[in-house]
Amino acid sequence: MLRAVRKVPAKRNPAAVRRADGLKPAILDAARALCFSEGVAGISARKIARQVGCSATAIYLHYRNLGDVLHHLRMEGHQLLAEYFRAVDPTLPPLQRLREMGRAYHRFGLDHPNYYELMFLHPLREPLQREFVQQEIFTLMLVRDAVKSGQEAGVVRRDLDPFTLAHGLWSTMHGLTSLAVAGLLVRTAPGQDGILLDGALESIDRYVRP
Repeated sequence: MLRAVRKVPAKRNPAAVRRADGLKPAILDAARALCFSEGVAGISARKIARQVGCSATAIYLHYRNLGDVLHHLRMEGHQLLAEYFRAVDPTLPPLQRLREMGRAYHRFGLDHPNYYELMFLHPLREPLQREFVQQEIFTLMLVRDAVKSGQEAGVVRRDLDPFTLAHGLWSTMHGLTSLAVAGLLVRTAPGQDGILLDGALESIDRYVRP
């Protein structure tokens, strides 16, 4: 009578496992370097593979496509922007806190123009995955929570819901910051950055006050 022979799983080569585990972050590192040096148009599977030292097809074992790689880079930017928002003292008076969050948004754009351009100025070619949408909304929620605190303190208008007000604040700072990141203010309003920033922050004050 023959006995069934139990197959023993083949052992994975530890070195190969380490290489595979390190490939995903290496791909993202290479894409980031290309994006920041050559712009989004400079990213290709061939260029990433050349920098990482792998085949172009190996990229798709870890990312669905190049759009997926860009989405991960965008989320790095959102995490960094959230850190800028969190660095604003939450114990400040509500209106001052909102002004400082607006200033933090503008500073983030100037400090990290490559992330900012990828996050807000580069058109998306495919729908975002749910996890990425949630991360973007979470960043906006930090502004919403600050608005809500102002409403509870009676210094921020209550005729609009805090999420709508947060969108208004975001769009105000986005307009000025996008012009600055694109280099347009340098050509059209040289030396006026501070004055324009103060104007945007004052418009936020007027917009949110009861």
